[in-house]
Amino acid sequence: MSKISNALLSLFLDKKARQALEHTKERAHPHAPHHAPLAPPPPPEETQEDIKRQLDAKIDAVKEKGPGGIPKDRRQLIQEARRVHSAKQDVLKDLSPEQRLKLQVLAMKAMLPSKPGG
Repeated sequence: MSKISNALLSLFLDKKARQALEHTKERAHPHAPHHAPLAPPPPPEETQEDIKRQLDAKIDAVKEKGPGGIPKDRRQLIQEARRVHSAKQDVLKDLSPEQRLKLQVLAMKAMLPSKPGG
């Protein structure tokens, strides 16, 4: 066991209990070394065919996104949002500065969280 484990066990177990636990672990694995690190399993070998398939999938994904790395449907959505925004700006440009200020104040009040009971 590590030093930290032993320190924590000493807080919760008396010496006899710790020895019994250690003895039980030794009986369960009599031939295993106490501090042997477990080696990770070797990675599966990839064939050239697997690598080619993965590369083709990546290329298809990049082609589907188009220029800028943005998918086509998202690009169309952004363009539509820009058109709507431009149309809304045309409505606001006809307002006087006083009307625009009143509209801003009204929007800010609408965005504030409502107070309970008020």
